[in-house]
This record gives sequence, structure tokens and C-alpha cells, in this order.
Amino acid sequence: KDFMSKTVDKGLTEKAFFLPGVGTLASVKTARWIKNNVPGVHIPDSIFKRLEGAEDQKKEGQKICTELMQQVKEIEGVSGVHIMAYKQEECVAQMVKDSGVLGDRKPWAPKDEY
Repeated sequence: KDFMSKTVDKGLTEKAFFLPGVGTLASVKTARWIKNNVPGVHIPDSIFKRLEGAEDQKKEGQKICTELMQQVKEIEGVSGVHIMAYKQEECVAQMVKDSGVLGDRKPWAPKDEY
């Protein structure tokens, strides 16, 4: 939020689109690996606790990602979101739908021109 606030104040959102990245976490093990090995990624302790307490960690990770999309949508200056769903690509459409970030818009899809 602080970064985007500064970006808006400097007028940069008038010149470029900003797409924060959010990702699905398949498990606590995955979250720990990302936290320890991917620079710039912040995963709060509350996320680890949620995953540890979940009956299905993969589904909980998808739910967390959906919630993050909803939160990011409310940040001034954000144009969209980059969803990183490594080996979980099949869940992206449902997460986008569940998040409501598209509102009444339809997602882009290639036209069948054959």
C-alpha cells in the first residue's frame, strides 16, 4: 500500500499499469521454501498458521490467494493482478470468479477463428 501510494502521488499510475503479484500456496512446506528462497516475498506468520490448521492446505492456499486479490483490488493505482499458480493453473479461473475482481466484465479469451 505504501509503494502504491507513493506511485500515485508521483503520477506514475497515469503512465504505466501496476499489477502486483499474488500466488497460491500449495502447502506450509511450499510457503516456507518461498519465504526463505525468493527475494522480496513477504509471507506473514498468520498465513503459516492458517495453512498449518487447514484440513486441505492446497484449498486454503487458493482461498488465501482469492482474498489477496480482493484486497489488492481496493488499493488505489492498482490496474490488475498477476496470479502465479505454479502447478495449479486449473484453479485460476475459479479463484478469479470467487474473488469478484472482474465485476460484470468477462475475462479475455481468444476468439475461435477457425
